[in-house]
Amino acid sequence: MRIISLSSIPPRFAKLAPTLKSLVDQIGPINEIRLYIPKRYRRFPEYDGSLPAVPDGITIVRPDDDMGPASKVLFATREFRGKDAQILFCDDDKVFEPDWASRLFLAQKERPNECVALIGKDVPKAFATSTPFLPRAVRKRKLTLALRARRLHYKVATKVFGAEVRRPMPTLIERGGYADIFQGLGGVVVRPEFFGDLAYDIPNVLWTVDDYWLSGMLAVKGIAIYLPAGLAEPFSTGAHEVSSLYRATIEGANRAEANRRCIEYLQEHFGIWR
Repeated sequence: MRIISLSSIPPRFAKLAPTLKSLVDQIGPINEIRLYIPKRYRRFPEYDGSLPAVPDGITIVRPDDDMGPASKVLFATREFRGKDAQILFCDDDKVFEPDWASRLFLAQKERPNECVALIGKDVPKAFATSTPFLPRAVRKRKLTLALRARRLHYKVATKVFGAEVRRPMPTLIERGGYADIFQGLGGVVVRPEFFGDLAYDIPNVLWTVDDYWLSGMLAVKGIAIYLPAGLAEPFSTGAHEVSSLYRATIEGANRAEANRRCIEYLQEHFGIWR
């Protein structure tokens, strides 16, 4: 069973169409695309319960409460626990290549006991230690000559001839390997059993940095995060700058401070990344 899962927030509802269309247009077998819209939001207490317009092929699921950005995966893993399922979760402000899902699902099928992500990074060496999984992923230089040539062709095709084609995006990983932290913006494939009950008990502040928290929960269980080579970076939609957590200060912590607190909490309570 192959599931795509994501969540969204009320200020972005009007800008979801490009992302949802790119998900519906994915090639290869997908059983369901789930959009989680909680009945209540901790960041938006004034939310009136209205729902976004979605295309055919998108199922809206209404959990009672909000788990923050981790809502895009934790509800799905709980619902499909005990079933043979791959869950590909992603952000609501990206447009994905048509073969994005099939390639990530295939990569994870080849590594059934590992998480597979399009983008990832390692913990800061100044105060944390990486997981022991080898080899490490090698990032690729973004603006290669080949990409520059493709973007020049894109500009000519769109501005001169009015063609409707996708803007060429860079591939991010030159050599596949492991990373400490997945970055959900590119897409991440997990199995329902990868997250146990601990993952749902997210402390204050840490709920804002789901990539660090959920990657830490995988590390606690000894589950590696693998980044395959050759997949293109998705590009951002107009929703990207709308109520973005990466720019927010919540409970007195900005993104960098919340990331650090999350690492320190996981070091202290679970002994990882020490």
